[in-house]
Amino acid sequence: AALYVDAVYNNIDKHEGLTFIVATMFFAFQIYGDFAGYSLIAIGTAKLFGFKLMENFNRPYFSRSISEFWTRWHISLSTWFRDYLYIPLGGNRVTKSRWFFNLFITFVISGLWHGANWTFVVWGALNGIYLIIEVLFFKKNRSGLLNISITFILVNFTWIFFRANNISDALYIIQTIFTNPGKLYTGGGADVTAPIYALFGIFILLIVEFKNEFFNSSLKRFQIRSELVQMLVYSLLILIILYLGV
Repeated sequence: AALYVDAVYNNIDKHEGLTFIVATMFFAFQIYGDFAGYSLIAIGTAKLFGFKLMENFNRPYFSRSISEFWTRWHISLSTWFRDYLYIPLGGNRVTKSRWFFNLFITFVISGLWHGANWTFVVWGALNGIYLIIEVLFFKKNRSGLLNISITFILVNFTWIFFRANNISDALYIIQTIFTNPGKLYTGGGADVTAPIYALFGIFILLIVEFKNEFFNSSLKRFQIRSELVQMLVYSLLILIILYLGV
């Protein structure tokens, strides 16, 4: 996915709106696969030494609201900001205006935590604004595919700022999406098959996560299989990693 995303976001003057939409969605899964992936590696490695680390991602793209998203995405950092910034500021046990300020400033600072770039500040500010709007106008208990889709779209909009090289690039991308849909770029940097691999990976990921979200855990069902089946699956996954990881 990164090959396609980099080819688009590092050459924005050569692309049109539809391409930016696809690249941003690819980036959503790139950063998730990257971040949740090495979180799982850390959790697995820790288990080898007898330590149990907290879950860091819990299928965040199935969230039904922005507030739910932030209970599922980068849980260790979110809880740290909650405990050491949001709650000491007063949390929600203050006046409503101060509560909104606490939400907003917590996310702005979380943006700065990611890097000294205005794009991260805007990304954090947008999430803070989302949460304030959610508190003001929407009920907490929401469900259904529509809310999952809306949340995913809103999160993707913030990813534009997170991935863009600077604010002007982000604004150009947003403007182009709304004014010039254009054609879809089908390359992927050095390898034109990159988007195909990315789509295949995203498809498999979504199937597994959908099953885990709404049905029984795939991992638990896999762990009761015979050792031979487990070894065959592990071997296949290792071969895929070796092939695609070049």
